Amino acid sequence: MPDYFSEKLAGNAKAKEIFENKSDSYRKDYIIWIGDAKTEATRQKRMEEAIAWIAEGKGRFWKYEK
Repeated sequence: MPDYFSEKLAGNAKAKEIFENKSDSYRKDYIIWIGDAKTEATRQKRMEEAIAWIAEGKGRFWKYEK
């Protein structure tokens, strides 16, 4: 996991606990999505969204689940 994401995740204990207990593929989806950002601003926005979604127990593609 990239340092910039682990530092941000450490700020939210609930999200960190959920993230660490999820499957490798769950974690990989978020890490790749954040890492694919082309600008730092986009990376920051994605990290904030990801942490909020993780804290709610949502997967990366929760919007598309039926």
